[in-house]
This record gives sequence, structure tokens and C-alpha cells, in this order.
Amino acid sequence: MAIVGVMGSGTTEWNDLAAPLGTWIAQSGHDLLTGAGKGVMLSVSRAFSGTKGRTGRCIGIVPTMPDAVLGFAPLAGYPNPFIDLPILTPLPRREPGATAEALSRNHVNVLTSDIVIALPGGHGTLDEISLALRYPRPVMCLGPDEAFASVPPEVGRSTRLDDIFRFITAQTAMKQSSGSAAR
Repeated sequence: MAIVGVMGSGTTEWNDLAAPLGTWIAQSGHDLLTGAGKGVMLSVSRAFSGTKGRTGRCIGIVPTMPDAVLGFAPLAGYPNPFIDLPILTPLPRREPGATAEALSRNHVNVLTSDIVIALPGGHGTLDEISLALRYPRPVMCLGPDEAFASVPPEVGRSTRLDDIFRFITAQTAMKQSSGSAAR
């Protein structure tokens, strides 16, 4: 199946969108990838992990800080308790005002995902949408239009979960029919 990256706010859960999305991803047999934090990441991971009979893993790309003993250690509050596979990266979180060329853990989030779904968020989420376009990954936004006002018009968006489910299903089918199980 696919690794579905769900990006969004690190503070607001958007539970009415994130929870049913996490449940559907789990029921569909996909893996879930998030930034391993709070907000949307917590809500979607909680729903995914709580789905009975799931076969996929909940992957979290964990931001870190230098540590004299471990080399790098997770930032406080990371990973959230629903992450099955935490992946520590020495790359920093995307800082406001960083140049487009600046490397961040957002690159790992997007490049590891087969499909990117963006819920409302801040500058980090907008960066992940831009990276999905740059490193062509299928991307679609879920949430109110005003949350994505600065997103390029070629990025699909919807307020309906059914549209997102159809998008993921279609992208997964295209990937399987092209025989590109590995990148």
C-alpha cells in the first residue's frame, strides 16, 4: 500500500477532519506518516493507532536537538504516544523566514510520503505543500478554503473527506498499475 503523509497544524487538532482521515488510512491498510507532534499530527495518529485490525504503521519524523551523549535527542513532547516508528532526524524544523533552499525535516516528511494530505496549518505546512510540488508528490488540501488561500491553484483542495479518500485511492491505484513499488 502507500505511505500517506498527513501534514498540518502543530497546535490545533482539526479533529473533525484528522480523526476520520486517520481511521480511514488505517482501515485501508496504508502507513501513516506525520511530524510526530501535537495538533493535527496527534489527532490523526491517535485515530490511526486506535483502529482495530490495522496493518499499517504510524511513522513519525521527530525533530531533535544536539545531545552530548546520544548525538541527537527528541525535542520535548516528541514523539507523541501514538507513533509506532519514530525516526529521528538532525534536520531542524522549518523556521519562519527560512530560505526556500534551507533543508528541514519537512523534506524527510514529503520525500518519504507517497501521497501528501495537508490540513490547515502554519508556515511548516505551507512549506510541505511547496515541497510536494517541487519533488512531485501527489498532494491535496483538506479544510476550509481560507486556510489554503496562499496555496498555488494547481493543488487540489476540498472540505469533504470523501474527496480525499477518492484521491488517495486513485493515487494508490496509479502507483500500483505503474509497478513503481519502490522509488
